[in-house]
Amino acid sequence: MSKPPTFRQTVGNIPNLADQWKPGLGALRSEDKPNIAPADPRRFRGSVDIDTALRKLQEHSQANRWDFAVGFQHSNRKNEFVYWIEIHTGSDSQISVVLRKLEWLRHWLVGEGAPLAGFECEFVWVPSGATKFTKRSRQVKALAGKGLHYSGTVFKIPDAHPSQER
Repeated sequence: MSKPPTFRQTVGNIPNLADQWKPGLGALRSEDKPNIAPADPRRFRGSVDIDTALRKLQEHSQANRWDFAVGFQHSNRKNEFVYWIEIHTGSDSQISVVLRKLEWLRHWLVGEGAPLAGFECEFVWVPSGATKFTKRSRQVKALAGKGLHYSGTVFKIPDAHPSQER
């Protein structure tokens, strides 16, 4: 049985992302890096700034694009995991924008980004700046119903993923 491709290899095989992979959180803007806190930073498998890479393409230039893909190797997982991270203002008025970004990402993952869809993943909204609602609010529960995790101002990535190995 052959080993599945790594996050880095997979990113390298997507034409518009081929040269966009960065080690660790290198693809994130410096102001966004403090919003991501891994239990063990050595477990990062790289990152990609999806938004910047695809902004220049006509078919994506006016879209609400997702921000980042971050590869991570959990201690209780055989295969690498991808966190799809959107760092965006955390207020009621922005929920619809973030949901449009999630819809765009899911559409992209069945097209050009399909190779990355093979990874176990989680979609995460990390609010930038002051947030207007809490992790237990009705808005956050509604987002969870759409498969989107609202992290609070710092997304803490655990060493071991809380769900069972798949």
